Amino acid sequence: MITTVSQRLQPVPRPNHNRFDSRVRSMKKLREELIRIHKRNYRQNLKLVRENLGYNPGVEKYEREYLRHLKTYEEISNKSELIKKVLSADLVFHGDYHTLKQSQHSVIRVLRAIKGKREIIMCLEMFHAVDQKTVDRFMAGELQEKEFLEKIEYAKKWPFHWENWRPIIEFCRQNRIVVLGINTESNDVKGIEKLRERDRFSARIIARNLIQNPGKLIYVVDGDYHVAPGHLPENVHALLQALDVTAKALIIFQNAENLYWKLCSQGLEEADVLKISDSMFCVMNTMPANKIQSYLNWLEYSQDAYFPVHEDWEGTYSEDRGVMVHEMVHTLADILDLALPGDALEKLAIYYPGDLGFMEMVHDTPEFRGQLRLIRSKIKREEGFLLEYEKSGEPAYLIYLANSNINMAAEESCHFLNAVLRGIATQPITPFDRFYRSVITECLGFFGSKFINEKRKSQTENSLRIFVGKANRGELKDIDPETVQVARLILQHFYLQRRTAAAEEFILKFFDHYNSRSAVSRMFSTQLGYMLGNKLYYAVKRGEFSIKRIQELFTDSFAEPMRAFGSYLDVCERVKKVKHVARM
Repeated sequence: MITTVSQRLQPVPRPNHNRFDSRVRSMKKLREELIRIHKRNYRQNLKLVRENLGYNPGVEKYEREYLRHLKTYEEISNKSELIKKVLSADLVFHGDYHTLKQSQHSVIRVLRAIKGKREIIMCLEMFHAVDQKTVDRFMAGELQEKEFLEKIEYAKKWPFHWENWRPIIEFCRQNRIVVLGINTESNDVKGIEKLRERDRFSARIIARNLIQNPGKLIYVVDGDYHVAPGHLPENVHALLQALDVTAKALIIFQNAENLYWKLCSQGLEEADVLKISDSMFCVMNTMPANKIQSYLNWLEYSQDAYFPVHEDWEGTYSEDRGVMVHEMVHTLADILDLALPGDALEKLAIYYPGDLGFMEMVHDTPEFRGQLRLIRSKIKREEGFLLEYEKSGEPAYLIYLANSNINMAAEESCHFLNAVLRGIATQPITPFDRFYRSVITECLGFFGSKFINEKRKSQTENSLRIFVGKANRGELKDIDPETVQVARLILQHFYLQRRTAAAEEFILKFFDHYNSRSAVSRMFSTQLGYMLGNKLYYAVKRGEFSIKRIQELFTDSFAEPMRAFGSYLDVCERVKKVKHVARM
């Protein structure tokens, strides 16, 4: 665009302070509403947990001892500072919330960040010390996974999803990191004494291996309550002190509710890493309500829970998840001031992997026959999805949730809200338009899910550059080549966006992917949408993108040629300067 001298010399318009004040008030109101909703959901979930577990004075005392150290924090930190602390430590205690997948993810992220910089010995609560020889055989590749889990009676001794822990174990196997079990049975004691006995038992293994392996980093992953200073760390310290051995210890907590609400009161809830003291940090990677929800989901799903499931909870798992989706839809509609038709949710069916009649219903629905291959692919990849169709001449909707992941439920709830408001598409569109309509759909889905779980993260352009660089150097083992291909496509797309807004250039560059229904093309549009949705959320929350424009995106059918592409570029331009929280 050529700018003339007269255009450059136009007088600067006077700032509209009323408009600015209105935006600030709107942003404050939205933020307050979000916090109110999150607190309500947290209290509801916590009440359910308390009702199910009942009163256990010993455990509650142990919990109070843990909470004593999480009343406040010293300063907001970051991943870089945390990793430096890990690398300079002799001993790390990493707290874990066993039912929360994100909790185990944070462990693997730290391990990846320190890979090759320290020799590590992993001490894991998930394995019992009595099974150490079997653990060693598995880590040496002498046992297959199924046989290993059977031999150590994994489901009986550690009734939490193996899939959440597998990445940690695989990382250790690939990098020849020794894994030690530190758990034990304590059948002769109960209550708080059982917890203390486990701490004492684990401490002996940890202290012995620290003494026998000078210079190596002893990395302990144990329950959050166990890693409180007065619990397991104190037991280890006492043993080392008795032998006149000093060790620099670091404690990493996760998702302390008290600290999260304190951050909210200070307007700092986007913080991902907190420094509690020089030797204690807290990683914040999910919302308090979602943390507790993960436990409720596990409790209802697991047949081997530590505590018995009450009879009046039995058989309600699918029903409760359906109610959760309905609540999410209403929550999102209220936050974004979207007019949801009163009968909309009556037209929604929700299915899960255990619903045996799901595929039969899909086969019997004419509108789905052309999508069977895509549906099977999504189910195989354990993805959630929304399907739209007509039933008795009326629009109908179907949500499939592959698991109890809160992000998946929130995203599909938002997709449903979007689908109802824009209406079912009836006119054929070009592959080019379909691709960018999909990008915007995924953008809105991710955007909406952030209101339910603000800690959800997407990739960034920088993280993709690092990922592709590692792939090019051959540093990533067993990486899916499709994932690398998608990362490269996204980087190429961003590069082209900076050069031109001409649709012809994009068609020339990405023609094959616009016309393809492959997994790569689908991931390409999905990840473009996710990354935009992440930035869009922070733009709206900070008052830099209007709710009115969001409402337009939710209700637009994007039936006109080039409209979806134009809207995508428009949103990208509006949010390009938005800074988002780094991935931790």
